[in-house]
Amino acid sequence: MARVEFCAPAPAETAERPIRIFLNDVPVAVSQGSPYGLAELAVGYLLSEGLIADRESLVHVEADSERSEVRVASGERAETGYVPLHRVTSAGCAQSALLSAARVGEPARLETDAVFDADALLSCMEELCERSPRRNTGECVHGCGLAASGEGGLLLVREDIGRHNAMDKLVGQAWLDRVDVRDKALFITGRISCEMALKAHRAGCPVLVSRKSATDEAARRAAALGVTLVSHCREGALRVLSCPERIAG
Repeated sequence: MARVEFCAPAPAETAERPIRIFLNDVPVAVSQGSPYGLAELAVGYLLSEGLIADRESLVHVEADSERSEVRVASGERAETGYVPLHRVTSAGCAQSALLSAARVGEPARLETDAVFDADALLSCMEELCERSPRRNTGECVHGCGLAASGEGGLLLVREDIGRHNAMDKLVGQAWLDRVDVRDKALFITGRISCEMALKAHRAGCPVLVSRKSATDEAARRAAALGVTLVSHCREGALRVLSCPERIAG
């Protein structure tokens, strides 16, 4: 019989805060998430929403952990008619402007010659689980990793209580570090929703791998966008749901 231990939550465990994101002093969103890695979270969010795209136009990013806010200054401006989305996005299932037909439009399919070995994908997923420090100490967080085709090991790892935030943090850090993701694979420990497939496409990453499941709409949208979607990557097996030509083995 299992032993059940009830513990009162400690103040330092699984912290969650409302995080305010500003672009050129304009409030863009309030994201409910983990109060660390705020700079890359904000940058990744702005990238995935299509509000910034030119790395050379970035002026600076200022994160204030005490106030739980991030201010991004950039030479890029929102398109004419854009209405700031000063709204709360859930740490679990955020609702993004990406799902608006007016914002999605008909984006171009991703094209790449990169091919990823199935065994390497499994190895990287195992590494992601091992390298998520807060996840391994019992916190309720999701991990996100980035790996290159034909190279061993993960290049970056980020975490957050929200899987959307974890991906935004990783994409944001890669962009800040000038890492080209067009021949890379994204790994996430949580479920893949339609929005997450859209985020991978907007980032330019051709492969998105989950340890868990993916929704049918995510698979359908990924196929249309040229994103290879892989689910259930664990215990020596994986499922390829779209664009299988990029997976070998």
